[in-house]
Amino acid sequence: MYKKFNLELNGNPISYFSDISENDVESYKNKVEKISKELLKDFEESLVVTKNGTIDGNKTIQTWFPDFQADIFLSHSHKDIELAIKLACWLEKNFGVKVFIDSLLWKNINDLQQEIDNKYTYSEKTGTYNYDLRNVTTSHVHAMLSTALNDMIDSTECILFLNTPSSIELSNLKNSTFSPWIYSEIKSSNILRGIIPSRYLQKGFEQRDVRHGSAILNEELSIRYDIDLSKFYSITYESLIFWKMIRAVKRVRGTATLDILYDL
Repeated sequence: MYKKFNLELNGNPISYFSDISENDVESYKNKVEKISKELLKDFEESLVVTKNGTIDGNKTIQTWFPDFQADIFLSHSHKDIELAIKLACWLEKNFGVKVFIDSLLWKNINDLQQEIDNKYTYSEKTGTYNYDLRNVTTSHVHAMLSTALNDMIDSTECILFLNTPSSIELSNLKNSTFSPWIYSEIKSSNILRGIIPSRYLQKGFEQRDVRHGSAILNEELSIRYDIDLSKFYSITYESLIFWKMIRAVKRVRGTATLDILYDL
């Protein structure tokens, strides 16, 4: 990961990315669905169990949360999924960059949790799940998803946090979130190594300035986390539009367009 951006969108979601039609969004969803099916073609294996009955954690991660080569990791609230998809479609259409949205490309963590629990913690005799065993399975499942998400953040060139009233609450002049996944993604991005893109190294820019560089909880349970966005560059919708204008002038696409964003 090279750069981190905090995209603040506080207005009416309908007013953003007006040049993206419903057909554009539908075509984008269909395209990503095909990619997801290809990534998950071995999903029939489901839980990868060894001969001695042990679940292979690494292979299970690869099966449920496979690698995907993306340029931007889009961190967002599950409540903003439609806005996130529209943004991803807009970025690909205008800049030719690939955006990672976990819920579009990966299987649902709740389904993995259910499958493991049905196999290992459910008692047909009592018709209930063993509470202590389920605590163990839950920790494993969440560790698998967290590991996969960290790998994705590390492999993408930049992270774009979709900062909306659904993802952030301002409390005591601090940024706070009720989402443990957003908290984890922001925290990880602040810890992970900074990597200079290879195209800079190839051009002899070794000394280029490297500055500071989704699951749903029970709605009755509210746990708030303070998150540190101080190392993220703050951008707005107007920043994106200006980025788009400069790209059109320079007539570039793909990761080269990210250089324009970095220089804004």
